[in-house]
Parts: sequence; C-alpha cells; structure tokens
Amino acid sequence: MTTSLVRTRYGTAEDLALVTALHERCAPEALRRRFHAPLPRVPDRLARRLLEPEMGWSLLAEHGDHVVGMACAGPLSTSDLEVGILVEDAEQGRGIGARLLRDVATEAARRGYRTLLCLTQPDNDAALAAVRRVGLPHTTTDEEGLMGIVMSLRTATEALPLPA
Repeated sequence: MTTSLVRTRYGTAEDLALVTALHERCAPEALRRRFHAPLPRVPDRLARRLLEPEMGWSLLAEHGDHVVGMACAGPLSTSDLEVGILVEDAEQGRGIGARLLRDVATEAARRGYRTLLCLTQPDNDAALAAVRRVGLPHTTTDEEGLMGIVMSLRTATEALPLPA
C-alpha cells in the first residue's frame, strides 16, 4: 500500500471501535514506544481521550474501512503543541507517520502554534526519519530519558497542504 491510498481525517468519538482495533493490531513494543510504558491493551477511556483530547484534536489515517494510523495533538501552551503518532505494525515504513505528522503540523500552524513536540525513545530512528521526510526544522533534547523532537512551524503553513 502507498500513502496515495490512505486518507486522513479528524477523529471523533464515533471512531472508538476503529481506534481500539488499531491499537489491538499493534505489538506490545509499538504500544510501549507510543505510550512510554508497557500497555497490554488500550482501554476505551484512554482511546476516547486520544480521539478527543482536551483543547486538541486527533487525525486518523484510513485505508479502506481500517484505521491504520493515528495522531493525537494537545496543547502544552498557547504556542507549543505535543503530538503522538501510532502506525499499525504492518503499515510502518510506508510514509503514513510522516503524512500524519505533516497534516498535524499544517493544522497546528493554521491554529497559530509555533512549535510541535514529540517525545519518544532515544533510539526511535523512524520518528526522526518522519520529521526529516516532512522537512520541518527541528532540534532534539533529552527529556528525562526520552528524546524530545522540537519542530518549528514558522514556515509550515506555506510548505504543507491542509489535511483532507
């Protein structure tokens, strides 16, 4: 599958079953990378919060009737936004994470945010590759054992198309 066959859209509470199924198709290691802790399953309460984060939004990557990826964005301040991305194991390495990141960055810039923060494990080369693929200027920081990828959105509105 190529990303041309994937569409992104905003997530809503009606997507709970699709998002729960996405998480169930992910290996424990993928969930640990996303949530920074062992999580054998994602309870419905957490899935609801990911779909409709307070003062934030979620984007879903769909292929046919399946959600194959999800981004969750929540404000840290009036200018900074944190983003977390999960792509189903079988679909990793196909540009879906970068597509979700690009769409979050576009919407964040449109909403007036200036930076995106993604916290991940220091060895998560795929996260850095997605940031590079999107072309956002970035720096990395050490955040108590996690790598913080801080991305600038100053030029994102000109460089990136709006999400579908």
